[in-house]
Amino acid sequence: MRVVIGVLSIVLALAAMWVLSRDLLPPKEVRLAAGAPGGGYWAIAERYRDRLARDGIRLEIIESTGSVGNAELLRGGAADVALLQGGVAPPGGVESLGAMFLEPMFFFARRGAELPANPGRWAGLRVAAGGAGSGTAAAFDGLERAAGLAPGAVTRLALGGAQAADALRTGAADIAVFVAPLSAPYLAPLFVDPGVVLMRLDHMTALSRRMIQTEVITLPAAGIDFDPVVPPDDLRMLAMVAQLVARDDLHPSLVDRLAMAARGIHSGADAITPAGRFPAAEPGPLPMNAYAATLIREGPSSLQDVLPYWVVAQVNRFAILLLPLVFIAVPLIRALPGLYAWQMRRRVFRYYRAIREIDMDARAAASHDRLEALVQALDGIDAELARLSLPPPYRDRAYTAQIHINLVRQRIEARLDRMAPRAAD
Repeated sequence: MRVVIGVLSIVLALAAMWVLSRDLLPPKEVRLAAGAPGGGYWAIAERYRDRLARDGIRLEIIESTGSVGNAELLRGGAADVALLQGGVAPPGGVESLGAMFLEPMFFFARRGAELPANPGRWAGLRVAAGGAGSGTAAAFDGLERAAGLAPGAVTRLALGGAQAADALRTGAADIAVFVAPLSAPYLAPLFVDPGVVLMRLDHMTALSRRMIQTEVITLPAAGIDFDPVVPPDDLRMLAMVAQLVARDDLHPSLVDRLAMAARGIHSGADAITPAGRFPAAEPGPLPMNAYAATLIREGPSSLQDVLPYWVVAQVNRFAILLLPLVFIAVPLIRALPGLYAWQMRRRVFRYYRAIREIDMDARAAASHDRLEALVQALDGIDAELARLSLPPPYRDRAYTAQIHINLVRQRIEARLDRMAPRAAD
């Protein structure tokens, strides 16, 4: 028993050493896909870059067409981490590091334009709905389907960001659509532009229920600005939750730093988000990185007061990996004494079938020679039990079996004695 426990302990120790030593030293560079320069994601990525630089980690911001492009960069291995808009199909082999912020769906029109508030009546309008590969374009695809617009009913302009804003101002577009955080740089001029108005759409609840991963939020009056008041009244809007997504082989020390950076960047309040809602370890279409979820919910380990973050990351990673093994190993270890005792008993009990068969044969045997053969068979079993190697606590099982053999032998010998006079006659 002690040998088994010792071997199991050595195996677990070796596994721990292998996991911890395989990539103990942290990488000093990570690549984050963040859309186009000047966009909302890019501005947030710059904040991550500044935070990670404090720990000597260089964050390279990778340009893309938007959320869909970010997903492609993750899929191809050109990026390690990406910001993804809710509803954008993620690639395989990635994990969520947490839900980070809300992205409202903004609809701007020229002031004075009499446009339907019901998007199901937008047929024939020119809509700047994001460039190819952008999250805005993907979200507007969903809006068209939800509103029942036929393909091609709306003239879509593949423009996003500042280009979409310019198209709206010049009259090249009737509506400009943006899915972006409130802090997106290209939104600020639109909010205060006297020639542009933020549209109020009808049927928000119905649209939300038909669009994947959207929710209805309220942008309060003056949530953008107090002078002039923007918006002038509370405005119900569609919004999606953006996630920070990483390849599932991302080094645990980078997971640690990114999760801690997220706590510092996204935990505050803004016009549409109460303090403390983000970052969040929310269930979603992607598996959640277990270590990131722990950091988001509980904060850094107290071990970080005495150990470098990259050592603590490896220790916590090993603890997460070991936990399922503990649930398996503890019951197994508790069962080992019983399994060992059963094995020792089995080494004796396997003879009882032969003993019983001899006993039954002896009851039916009618000849002296047959009974003598059965006695010899019993003697053979008796000799095997005598030679059987058993620990002292289990030796009594063999002695008990030998007692039972002796009882059967006595019964056979009694029959032989009764047959002896007949043989003499």
